[in-house]
Amino acid sequence: MQKINPFTPNNPVSAGMFAGRLSEIIALEKGLFQTKNGFPNNYLITGERGIGKSSLMIYLKYISCGDIESLEHGKFNFITVNTVLSEKSDLGIFIRLIEKKIMREIGKLEKVRKFLADTWSFVQRIKIMDSGISESQREQEIDILIDDFAYSLAETCNRITKPEKDEEKRDGIIFIIDEADNASESLRIGYFFKTVTELLQQNGCNNIMFIVVGLPEVVEKLSSSHESSVRIFTSLKINELNMIDREYVINKGIEEGNKINDEKTSITKEAISHISKLSEGYPHFIQQFAFSAFDYNSDGEINDEDVLEAAIREGGAIDAIGNKYYANSFHDKIKSDEYRQVLSIMAEEMNSWIKKAEIRKKFIGDDSTLSNALQALTSRKIILRNSSRMGEYRLQQRGFALWIKLFGNRAKTII
Repeated sequence: MQKINPFTPNNPVSAGMFAGRLSEIIALEKGLFQTKNGFPNNYLITGERGIGKSSLMIYLKYISCGDIESLEHGKFNFITVNTVLSEKSDLGIFIRLIEKKIMREIGKLEKVRKFLADTWSFVQRIKIMDSGISESQREQEIDILIDDFAYSLAETCNRITKPEKDEEKRDGIIFIIDEADNASESLRIGYFFKTVTELLQQNGCNNIMFIVVGLPEVVEKLSSSHESSVRIFTSLKINELNMIDREYVINKGIEEGNKINDEKTSITKEAISHISKLSEGYPHFIQQFAFSAFDYNSDGEINDEDVLEAAIREGGAIDAIGNKYYANSFHDKIKSDEYRQVLSIMAEEMNSWIKKAEIRKKFIGDDSTLSNALQALTSRKIILRNSSRMGEYRLQQRGFALWIKLFGNRAKTII
């Protein structure tokens, strides 16, 4: 009998499958409470791919909108605007996107729609910055655009927190800007947030909270356009789930599967332990290893052999994770077979530290090429350099090492 697989490796987990992150949730709820009461907090959420940033933001949206009661502050009632940045998003596109989302969220009453149309009329005048204008003119255009945006945002927030008759009162507006590490240079993301937060205060608006989410390099993106922009945020780094939370996610998935499938599935403690260790605590990886094991199993009980076979076979969990997270680093970011050879040598030690001298013993090439490879791989954040011991390097994850060993030499066209 065909069974529905309850694990979702290609999507953020639902609120019912969410686990862990208690300290982060408490911190963010405190920020919501502060912002509701006129003392806005902004947050910078960073973490590696697959660590669960997007799932945390989905859960936070449920809390901020009042769909889920908070742990310590009752129910909130914010307008929450989610947006995802792409490399093509310039300032005009970003502002138009925000305006459209605000219209959808609160423009249900006719008089509110009229208010929004008047307040955000400047958006209709946005034009792509003409490459022929001078740099000083371009700076003026950007500053005028940001000033109009901040004023309109302040007016909108003040309207929903102090509504007119028949309008619903809201706590304020929460902005979640995901994948902010994709921000283009033209967006000037650090300058934008630094200027907007100052202008909101000047316009008497204190019920707006910005949450910027991305890979660790988002910090550099913010700082490069305004060196002090990072200071307006409280930083939260998302780390791996602990063992208890990993087991909860796996068991919760099995439980959900048994609710929707007539044929029940069980899982052994050994299988749970294998999934937990293989995943290294990355929520997406937990979902992928569990998905593959559930899919591979044929007798209704997932055991350790099911997990391992489903993990290492072609098209299995490690292959799928590698295609999504590792293949680009191994093939597209590296144009030299010598550099890939270095990664293959390092993979033999999994993600343990290895000395350059040890790599040199196995490396087929000269010292200069090896030095260049290590420098390039480090600068591209494909490997890590030991800051406390000179001449030591390692891969960031065991999963990357396993993928290199199993599938790294496979031709890119097959991937």
